[in-house]
Amino acid sequence: MAKQRERFERTDVPRDNPHRNLIAGIVLVVVFVACGIVVSTAWKRAQAQSHLGDSSLSSSVSKTSSVSDLGYTVSSDTFMGILLLTTDNLDASETGGANLSSAELLVYDETVATGKLVSIPTDTKVSYNGQDTTLAELFNSTGAAACVSPLSTAANLPVTHVIVSTSAVWDEVRSLAGVGVNSLISRATEFLSSIRTDMSSQEILDLAEKVQSAGTDGLSKVDAPMVDETTTDESGNAVSTGYRVIDQASLGLAVGTLVSNEG
Repeated sequence: MAKQRERFERTDVPRDNPHRNLIAGIVLVVVFVACGIVVSTAWKRAQAQSHLGDSSLSSSVSKTSSVSDLGYTVSSDTFMGILLLTTDNLDASETGGANLSSAELLVYDETVATGKLVSIPTDTKVSYNGQDTTLAELFNSTGAAACVSPLSTAANLPVTHVIVSTSAVWDEVRSLAGVGVNSLISRATEFLSSIRTDMSSQEILDLAEKVQSAGTDGLSKVDAPMVDETTTDESGNAVSTGYRVIDQASLGLAVGTLVSNEG
């Protein structure tokens, strides 16, 4: 009678796993998700860095003029002006086509470490290339950089830096106080991606320290005083031009760039 042979499973031969395809699929999904996160993070950081040191804004700042005395005395204090232009479209604000929601100018007295936040109406008259227009119209037609020098002239105030953003930024800037340059991008990627500015990383951090030192309520708010512009007709009567202009002397006295000669 033939002896029945025993069968033994070989341990050196891999066995088919019924869940192999499922496991492979899960691994691929995890890999793709991880790659997506890495690429997205790298893209956001690159975008944030590219929005700093904007050359067109930097060039526009260099064309601003000094403060005129307007019959008063120009303060001997050192001032810096940070212009914030808020828009509905950050990309279009570079060349035109975006709408200007608001304009604010932070006039910071570095000598006494205090600041005044000036709200400037978007229908303020400015002149660009010899043509009269409003700040909002100039922003929409030509872009943010074109507005800097004309607005500085219209307000008779210094503009040393510009921020173009889709929202108010002062609370965000204040929160960056104490953050090092090396960790700025990782800590504030979303914020930096939502702005365009001529400032470098270090300049943003310096601004944060100044805003923080003024305290939560330390930035006094001032509405730019406005007057209707008039001209004289042939009969010597005052006729409105349809524009509103900034009362430069009153604004200068309010923010401290001008000092009264009395006393």
